[in-house]
Amino acid sequence: MMEAQVPVCSNPGCDVAQTGICKRSFDPIETCPDFTVAEIEDLDPGIDEQTDAPAAAHDGIWLQPNGLITEDQITQFRNRCRMRTIVLIGEQRAGKTTLLSAIYGLLCKGPLGGHSFVSSRTLRAFAERNHLALVSSKRDVPTTPRTSRADPLGFFHLRLKAGDEVSDVVISDRSGEAFEAARTNTSLVDRLTELALADRICFLLDAARLTKLETRATYRRTFKQLIRALLDNNAVPSATKIEILITKLDRISGKKDGRDLEAEITAYEQELGQEFGKGSHDFSIYKVCALPRANVDLGFIGLAEMIDRWATPDGYVDINPPPVTRPLRQIDHLVKIWS
Repeated sequence: MMEAQVPVCSNPGCDVAQTGICKRSFDPIETCPDFTVAEIEDLDPGIDEQTDAPAAAHDGIWLQPNGLITEDQITQFRNRCRMRTIVLIGEQRAGKTTLLSAIYGLLCKGPLGGHSFVSSRTLRAFAERNHLALVSSKRDVPTTPRTSRADPLGFFHLRLKAGDEVSDVVISDRSGEAFEAARTNTSLVDRLTELALADRICFLLDAARLTKLETRATYRRTFKQLIRALLDNNAVPSATKIEILITKLDRISGKKDGRDLEAEITAYEQELGQEFGKGSHDFSIYKVCALPRANVDLGFIGLAEMIDRWATPDGYVDINPPPVTRPLRQIDHLVKIWS
């Protein structure tokens, strides 16, 4: 006999278990008084992550666990080959894990943009997250689990191929709560050690929270504060490129209550460009949609272009000395000394 299923909300008229949206319009949903901590964890649990352990030999064959690459292992791993390091930054439920799951799921079906999947050192970690977002996982709400603040920093790995060019990409995975804490207490910024390795830092901007009347004022301010906290504390290397990825486009419609939501997002993009686009870093803004649950017809947006940006290496730097034009002869040196 199966145990009775515990409801995720004490309000019998709320269908958050099916839609992921609070009937009383609380966002984040844990602020709703109808929820308890235990119920929230049931709805969107973290992963009991088993980080990558040293490969073990069985019957003379070395097996690779394929979990996340740990912080202790990442430097050694990056030293083996030329690699692009992507750091994803966003507050809780901004969509970092969903984005990673979508990348893996689409690469399983074939090329994404101009790149095809070759291999991954973290194949099991990718597969676990992607499985939980599928209907076949038989969860009450097929969605990617949040990364817990208790989880250590880890990295995903992808080896991709475009034509004859093979490139390696590692993508950081850290809880959004850690970034929130660093925003309010900048003494914690130094603990975000992945920033020093970053070739590209991507801030995830939640379009639904940005356009919601109850959250937009606070969210507009805190999103800028997070970027400013990292820049002002010199946590972003000078050569690192900065991207803003606008997520959850499926949660907004063209107009709502007489408001043009897309125009509001465009206006905020312009604000960000004026404040951060004139700095020393390469700064750009893109729209992505990785899991269009609220509007399936919208489909996946911007992921192919994103992978092409992430995986395409910068041009090689020519370290050869420039040729000398009109070099002095030895006799010319003598003339200079005699004069």
